[in-house]
Amino acid sequence: MNFNKVKTVFSWQKTTVALLFLIGMGLRLRQYLTGRSLWIDEAMLALNIVNRDIMSLFKPLDYDQGAPLGFLLVEKIFNLLLGRNEYALRLFPLIVGVLSIGAFYLLLKRLLLNNAAVFTALALFVLNPRLIYYSSEVKQYILDVFVTIALFLFAVPLLEMRAGKKDFIYLAAAGFLALWFSHPALFVLAGIGITLVILYIQRRDHMGLRYLVGIGLFWVATITLLYLLILKDIQQNAYMREYWQGAFLPVPPWSNLGWFSQVLNENIGLQFGIPHAVYLVFLLMLVGWFVLWKNQRSYAMVMGFIILFTLIASSLQLYPVLERMILFTLPIGLVLIGKSIELLYSTLPKRGSVHLLITAIIAGYLIYGPLATSVGYFLQPRYYEHMRPAMENLQASWKAGDTLFVSNGAVPAFEYYAPMYGLEGTAYLSSQRQDYAAPQKILEQIEPFKGQRRVWVLMSHVYEKDGFNERDFLVDYLRQNGTRKREFRMPGTSVYLYLFDLGE
Repeated sequence: MNFNKVKTVFSWQKTTVALLFLIGMGLRLRQYLTGRSLWIDEAMLALNIVNRDIMSLFKPLDYDQGAPLGFLLVEKIFNLLLGRNEYALRLFPLIVGVLSIGAFYLLLKRLLLNNAAVFTALALFVLNPRLIYYSSEVKQYILDVFVTIALFLFAVPLLEMRAGKKDFIYLAAAGFLALWFSHPALFVLAGIGITLVILYIQRRDHMGLRYLVGIGLFWVATITLLYLLILKDIQQNAYMREYWQGAFLPVPPWSNLGWFSQVLNENIGLQFGIPHAVYLVFLLMLVGWFVLWKNQRSYAMVMGFIILFTLIASSLQLYPVLERMILFTLPIGLVLIGKSIELLYSTLPKRGSVHLLITAIIAGYLIYGPLATSVGYFLQPRYYEHMRPAMENLQASWKAGDTLFVSNGAVPAFEYYAPMYGLEGTAYLSSQRQDYAAPQKILEQIEPFKGQRRVWVLMSHVYEKDGFNERDFLVDYLRQNGTRKREFRMPGTSVYLYLFDLGE
C-alpha cells in the first residue's frame, strides 16, 4: 500500500475543510427543518408568490415588496411543484446557502496563501448566524451573497490576465443571470467591469477592451430591461424609502460623522456576528485590503470599487447600507480578514510556534461570537413570529358568531395561513400602518366589536416605538371595556391570541 498517497488523500487540510462544510450544512439544515412559521416579511413576499401566476410576478408586488425576478420565478416553480408550505418556499435559499460554502472556499483558495487564513475565513463564513438564518428565509439575501462570490470566481481569469475568449463569454453570461437574481449584483459587476477596463487599458489589450465594451453594453441592456419591468417601481416606492431612512449615506458625508460609527457598529456587529470586536474587525479588514493591494491589486481594486459604488448609490438614496441589504459584502469582509490573518501568520516569529499560537488566539477570538450564537440556535432554535400554533388554536376554538380583530403586523401571516386552517374568507377588522402615528385610530377599529360576547384578537410583529407598545395599548383598552376570557401564546414566540367578552 502507498501510505504517502493515503496520507495525501486524508490530509488534515482536506479533513478540516470537509468538517467545516459538514458543520455549515448541518447548521443550515437545522434552521430549515425547524419549520418555523413565516414572519411578516416572508409572509408578505410569499403571498405574492403563492397567489399570483407566473406572468403576474412581472407586475409591481403587493405589500410594498421588492425582489429580483429570477428569485420570484424560481420560488413560484418550487411552489407549483411542492405546494403551499414553508419547506417549499425555503428550499431554494437553502440550496443556495449550502452551495455558497463551497463557492466561498474556492474563492479563498484563489486569494489566500496559507491554510491558517483559509480556515479562519471559512469558519467565520460557515458559522455566521446571518448566513445560516438567510439560508432558510423566503427572501433573496443569501442569493446576494452567492452571486457576489460567483461573479468573483467567473472574473478570476480576466483579473489575472490569462483569459481566453470563452472566459469573456462566461463572465457575460454570469453577469446577465446575476442581475436577474440579485439587485446588488449591479455594484459587483460595476466593480469588476471598471477594474477590468483599467487593467486592459494599462496592457493596451485592444481586443480584450472590445470584448469588455460588448459585455458592458450587454449588461446595461439587461439592467435597462429589468428597470422597466420592476426596478423602477421599487425605486419609486415611498414606503421603502421612509422605512430605510437613516440607512443612506449622508450628503455631504462630513455633515453627520456619527452616522459612520453607527453604521460600522451595526453592520459589523450584526452581519459578522462579532459585536464584541467591531473595531478590531474593521482594522483587520482595512489591513487586509492593503495587503491585497500590494500582492493581488486587481482584486483589491474590484473590492474597493464595489464599496464605492454601493456608497454612491446610498448617497443618492437608491440603496440602504444597513442590515440585510449589505449582506452581499460579507464575503469581501471575510476575505480581507483572511488576508490579515495570512499576514500575521507569515510575519510573526516562527520560533517555538509563536506564529501558530498568536494566530490561533486571534482567530479563536473572532470565531467565538459566531460559534456561540450558532450553537445556541442549533440547540434551541428561535421561532419568533410562529403563527401556526395560534392559527390551530383559533381553528379549534372558533364558533359561529365569533368576531376577529387582526393587528396590522399579523395580517400577512394570517392571510397566508388562513386557507390552511379553513379560515379563508373569515371576516375580520384590522388596524392600518398609518394608525401607529395616531394610536387612537386603532381603538376606532375596535369600536364595532363592543357588545360582542366572543371577540378574538390576534397580534404579531407588535409595533413598539418611543415607549408605545401596541399589544399593551390594545389589551389595556380591551380589559377596560370587557373581560379577557382566554389567552394563548407559544413560549418563545411573539404571536398573541386573546378571546375577549365585550358584551358587558
